[in-house]
Amino acid sequence: MKYFRYSLVFSFGLGLILLGLAFIIHFQLHYGSNPFLVKFTFTLIGLGVPIALHGVSGMLGYFRYSKVAGVVGLTLCLTAIVLFLVLYPKDWYYPNVTFVATLYAFGLISLFGGLFGEVVQRIVESRAEEKRRESLDFEEVKFVEPVEVPESEIVAKDFDYNVEFGPLGERIGKVVKVKDNVDYDADMLNRVKDGKREVKVKDDEISEISRILKDMESRMKKD
Repeated sequence: MKYFRYSLVFSFGLGLILLGLAFIIHFQLHYGSNPFLVKFTFTLIGLGVPIALHGVSGMLGYFRYSKVAGVVGLTLCLTAIVLFLVLYPKDWYYPNVTFVATLYAFGLISLFGGLFGEVVQRIVESRAEEKRRESLDFEEVKFVEPVEVPESEIVAKDFDYNVEFGPLGERIGKVVKVKDNVDYDADMLNRVKDGKREVKVKDDEISEISRILKDMESRMKKD
């Protein structure tokens, strides 16, 4: 409904501009033409331009930042039109012409400037929102308490004996010495289970922890 209302405002302003241009062409207006026709025609055009811009701003929803600029611009344009109606034709000479034309031009600049500023602001906000969403999508949650999972270290050493069997008849083969951090790993797992430590890790870290746990489990079974 709001879009439809402002589209009517735009259409009304555009209609005033076209009607004024039609009057200029039909009556071939110039400085010596009927003053009433000149006033009426240029009043239509003078009102049509800011009204059409107001309708465009409304259809695009550009009123959050450009509302003040639009009010100021519309006020300047209306003031210039009133001065034109008062001064024309008897007092329509320099510097009055320059003053009225400048006043109307500043009004249009304010209207266009507010609309342009609103467009730029919306573009900046849209890009900032996209960056914010991307940062939320890829934001990594920090650890409540940093956790470093040490890798278990396995050192194998071959002991070469000249005898094949021991004194009790047992066979002597390769001896493996294991250096690990089982106590530390167990303590970390217990703290995570009890809720004293919160951990959020990536896939590669999960794979590494799984490998360590499987290694611990296989050693415990051997023992």
